Amino acid sequence: MTTDSQLTLEELIHDLNNVFQTMMEAADLLSEDPRWQSVSAAMLRSAERGKEISASLQTCQPAASIETVVHNARTLLEDSLAFRQGPRISVTCDLEPGLVLADAWAWERVLINLFSNAARAMPGGGTIFVAARRVDARMEIRVADDGSGIAPDLIATIFDPEVSTRAGGGLGLHIVQSIVRQQQGEVRAANRPGKGAEFVITIPMEPLRARRALA
Repeated sequence: MTTDSQLTLEELIHDLNNVFQTMMEAADLLSEDPRWQSVSAAMLRSAERGKEISASLQTCQPAASIETVVHNARTLLEDSLAFRQGPRISVTCDLEPGLVLADAWAWERVLINLFSNAARAMPGGGTIFVAARRVDARMEIRVADDGSGIAPDLIATIFDPEVSTRAGGGLGLHIVQSIVRQQQGEVRAANRPGKGAEFVITIPMEPLRARRALA
């Protein structure tokens, strides 16, 4: 990256942080009214998340347990759904203890995008299932739902940036694939037997430990 592009990035992050700071100040004002305290809390969490994403563009990201990453992603999903007042969407987890993800903020982005995609596939409500386990020298993460599934003609291209399952387009699944590949992993999509879609991510364990040691 050239010096000029680095300065441009720094300026962008500076401006974004000003936006997030304004959001946080507005949320603080709302928190003084009991009627808006839940809205205020959601705004604060979203603004803090935005600042973390901005910071991750320049700094080494922390490692975190899979439980922490899933919890943070689920909280952001719940915040985004809270104001829609639609049918309930729950998240159930089956996470093997002791699994740690380097670059935790990046993995939160992966799960937030997968959770949001699953929620859109369940307009009548439903359940998102998250599982993580060791498989030989790799970690396997599964995110599934009991929604409408993936149209067969989209499965082969669903991670392409110009492909979307919703009106207006979207880059969520392309972002998922990009981050997983950066982590030396792979992701695949399929329809579950019976109902719903499933995304399976596999990443090597050794590079994760190596990156943690260097951090």
